[in-house]
Parts: sequence; C-alpha cells; structure tokens
Amino acid sequence: MKLAPLEGQAFRQGWLDLSNRWSSELAARHAFNATNQTMAWDLTGTDAARWFQSGTSTPPQAEPAGGFTVEPTGERVVRCLQPAGIQSNPLTRKQPTVVTSPRFRVETDSISLRVLGEHTSVRLVVENYAIGGGGLYPAQTVGQDEMGWIRLDTAYRKGSSAYLELVTAEDFPNPGLRSGGRAFQDGRAHFGISAVAFHTGSQPPRETHLPIAFLLRRPAPGSARDLAALYGRLLEQAVEHRSKGTLETDEFAFLDAFVRLDLLPTSSARLPGLAQTVAEYRRLEAEIPVPRRAPGVHEAAGFDQPLHIRGQPDKPGPVVARRHLEVFGGRDYSTSARSGRLELAEDLADPSNPLVSRVMVNRLWHHVFGRGLVGSTDNLGALGEPPTHPELLDFLARRFRDRGGSIKDTLRLLVTSHAFCQSSAPSDAARRVDPANELLSHARVRRLEAEGVRDAILSVAGQLDLRMFGPGVNVYYVGKTEGGGPAGPLDGDRRRSVYQRIRRNAHNPLLEAFDAPKPASTRGRRDSTNVPAQALTLLNDPFVIEMAARWAAEVVASGHPQDVRIASMFARAMGRPITPVEAEAARGFIGELATEQGVSGPGIETTPRVWQDFAQSLFCMKEFIYVD
Repeated sequence: MKLAPLEGQAFRQGWLDLSNRWSSELAARHAFNATNQTMAWDLTGTDAARWFQSGTSTPPQAEPAGGFTVEPTGERVVRCLQPAGIQSNPLTRKQPTVVTSPRFRVETDSISLRVLGEHTSVRLVVENYAIGGGGLYPAQTVGQDEMGWIRLDTAYRKGSSAYLELVTAEDFPNPGLRSGGRAFQDGRAHFGISAVAFHTGSQPPRETHLPIAFLLRRPAPGSARDLAALYGRLLEQAVEHRSKGTLETDEFAFLDAFVRLDLLPTSSARLPGLAQTVAEYRRLEAEIPVPRRAPGVHEAAGFDQPLHIRGQPDKPGPVVARRHLEVFGGRDYSTSARSGRLELAEDLADPSNPLVSRVMVNRLWHHVFGRGLVGSTDNLGALGEPPTHPELLDFLARRFRDRGGSIKDTLRLLVTSHAFCQSSAPSDAARRVDPANELLSHARVRRLEAEGVRDAILSVAGQLDLRMFGPGVNVYYVGKTEGGGPAGPLDGDRRRSVYQRIRRNAHNPLLEAFDAPKPASTRGRRDSTNVPAQALTLLNDPFVIEMAARWAAEVVASGHPQDVRIASMFARAMGRPITPVEAEAARGFIGELATEQGVSGPGIETTPRVWQDFAQSLFCMKEFIYVD
C-alpha cells in the first residue's frame, strides 16, 4: 500500500490497515514459534555465559545490541549494527574464534540457530568427534550479514550426545567448507548468534524482530509529513538508547535498517570529521597479522563419560569420573571445572614421574640407532619387550629430566657417543655372541626411510628444491577414493617429501612401497621391509623414471667423455669413488644399453636413453637406499 499520496483520514486509515495486517502476521509467527519449537538458549541474556569461547576474543557474554565493526576498506565506514548476543571479535575480523555450546542429548529432528556471519561454519559435533564435516555431521555455512535462522537436520543423530560449534573458516578442521562460496581474503571472518531452538518439524522458527514492528506500534500519523517527523523522533530515541546500551530488540531492528540502507550517515563522504580516525584504524587493523594455526584441542567445560559396556557405545554403563590411572595414584580430575587435560599433563610431566622421560629418550634412541633400548617403542609395559640396557635407559631418563627435557641436548649426547660412531662391520665374536646386535657392538645397517629415498632421488638427479616453508604439495597418484583432493605434479614441485600433502585417501605410491605409515593412526616405529615390490617400484615408478631422464639430460648436455660420466654419476649417487671393477662393469652395462638403442661409438654419448637407463640402474642399487 502506498501512503505517500494520501492525506488526513485516508492516510490514517491506510496506516491502520497496514498495522493490522502486520500485527496479524506477527501474531501468527509468534504462535507458530510457540507451538513448534522450544527455546534451548537465549544468548542475548545470561545463557551466553554457559557457552565456551576459544580464540583471541573475550569469554562469551551477551553483547548489547548496537555495536559495530569499522569496515577495513571502501567508502562505507559501517555496514550494519550488531544485534544482541554472542559476537566474534568486534575489533577486527582477522582474529579467530570458536564458540561451542554446553553438551546436550539430541532429542529432536531439527536444531535451528539464529545467526549471522561470513566465512563461518556452524555444525553439530556428535560424541566428541570434532573432525567430521558436513557430510558426516549436520553442518551449514554462514554467509549472511543479518540475523536469520539456519536449520540443522538432526533426525539421524537423535539419542546422541553432542554440542553445537560456530567456527571461523580458517579454524574449521575441513578447509573446504567456506561461506556461501565467496572468495576468502585476508583471513577475515566473523559471526554472531542470538538464539538456539529445538523443534521436530523441518520448518525453522519464524523471524519476529522486524523494523516495521517497532514503527507500527505508534499512533497513526495523519500525513507523510507527520510520518517523517515520527521517523525522526524514533531515530533520536533509538540513538540515545543505543548510547546507553538499552536498545530493545525491535528498536534495534528499526535503527539497523536505517544504517544498512545508508539513510543515516555511514560513508566517508558523509562523515568527513571521522576521516582521520577511520584512516588510522584501518592502518592499524591492516598491520594485525592473520594468526598461524596448528592442530590442537579447545578447552571446554569438563564432563564425565559413562563406561561403555563391552565397548559398545549404545550401552552406556555407570559414569566414570575423570582421573589419572589408578596404578599411578588415580588423582581425581572431576572436581575441576575444566576438562582435566591440564591436570593430566601436570601429572605426566611431574619430576617424580619417570615414565614420560623413559618413553621419550627411548624414542630418541630408536631414531638415532635404528632400534630403541626397548624395542617395542609403543609399549614399555609388561607386554612390551624388556630393555636391552635398563641402567642406560634409566640414566638417560634422569639426565633428560634434570636438563629440562631438552631434546636437542639428548640428541647431541647420542650422536657424539662412541656407540654412534662405530663401524657397521661386525667382528666374528659379535656375529657369534650377539647376531641381532642388541648389545651395540657395531652400527646397524639401515635403509633410508621412504621420504629419504624420494629426497635422495631428487637430490642426485639435481632436482631437489631446498626452499623452506610454504604450503604443501598434493601427491601424484593414479587412483584414490573420494575426498583426496586433486592430483599433484609428478615431481611434487621438486619439494622435499616433508612438504607432500598426504591424506588418508590420497597416498604417494613411492612412499607407500618403502613403508611410509598409513596416515590413519600413529606409530612409534615404522616397518623397514626388504621386499620385491620395492625393487619393482624403482624399476617402474613414473617418478623414478622421470628423475632418471632429467639426470640423463644433464649428463648428455655436459659433453664429458664416457668414463668421466660414469665416475661422476657413481660418486654423486653413492657418495664414494667408483672402484676399477665397478667401472669395468658399468662400461659393459652401458655397451649393452647402447646395443638395445641401436647406437655405437660417439652416438653413445649423445643418446639420452642410454644414460637414463644407467641413471635408473644406480637408483636401483642397494647401496643407494641403505646407509652402511
């Protein structure tokens, strides 16, 4: 209905008709909400203190309506006002924030959250397994700058213990879930939440906080001029209430609408007096670094779990209080308001507890010498192997503890020891008395780990890029399951293997052949096998063939004579000079390769395939992958 051309009684009647229509609509919405949903948390009040917040923001609290964040760029200084509720960091959108609800039992088909945000995800985390994404657990992206309801379908998760989580994009475990498909720039993200409702149907609650609701509660004006005056009075009143932190919900919606539509001055051109202040804020905000993230866990309110009878999660038994292992005193953690992780860490790191130090120095010994003083590095208990040198293990554990747990200091001691500097050639007595070399009479012959094999091939081929830092590189693969990401380049961008982006369903086949562990679980000790599949991999893997080809191209381009090439390639691959016997065998092998390619005489030195096959044969030698 257009009221502008009306005057007097016609204007008032039009206003009343509009008011009655919206009053009926709002009454219907309130009735629908009251009938179909149960308010779980009203986060505009004291319920906010029951939620947990992690990041650089303050602990969760109900922020009053009317706050704002200055836009980092552009003509607009302020885009909108912030409603009452929990808000992520309002000072800058660069800072990470994770907000979680208290744990609860899922008992309805749907959970709806009244949220706003950008580059943010909201999800239901079931049974404390926080890794699952939208395909595993109910989840939605948030890409709206005005409060609205988002529904999560929880029918399949009824009966489960769960909690709700709002998380900015860079802190989400699955980086593929972004906000509304928008480009993610500068690490900026934000969100706000004001309410959570449980309901059975698929329809989320109806929105009841509308700008017009606040306006239509006033007496009917008699003309457009009277309406304009009413706008002015209500805006002045709303601005005053905002400054006092007493904005009502509908009054906030009314004031926010004028800010969003730029009917109140919100641009630099209309606020020249703020130009210097805004410029200074933007300069300082731009200098704030985007935090670097590392995998970890968030602290939250502590809770005790029930015992699962015979390991079955659908048969919970009595609740077991959080505590340390009984054999080590069973210190009770359930009295702490926190999870108990800190208390557990304090007990483990206590100087009176030698167990952690023993495990740590045994692992360091394992990595330096190829086998731990306790061979079962993952089990130093009754079912593990006994230590070969118990007094040495205790000495190293005490020393490690007394020196502040310094890994670097312990490694320096190990690699400068007489045991580490021994030859790998055993004596006759050692072969007879200690064939397994548990007494360390000589050094162990060890095969390079999978990453070392790949890096050695890259290095010898002259392709290794030693640059440090930067993002990982997707692995090259032929087949995979869904979700492994796109295949990477065959040479892995020539980066060291530590920069390979290994996923559970996208592995590097070369690394797998040489016993790289599956990324589905942790292992204290890798397998070190010697099987035919490894030799076949060095013969047929496309990465090995490609590196041999690149090395051969470099050798051919050098123009050196045959004997010089053989000697230099052997020294580069094995780290030692070639012997006369080996040189003679290499010349004979190259002659056979030349015959296969149909070349002879000077043509041998200019045929890349001859030198490619010779280069690959060096990669296939046992000496290349074993440290003697």
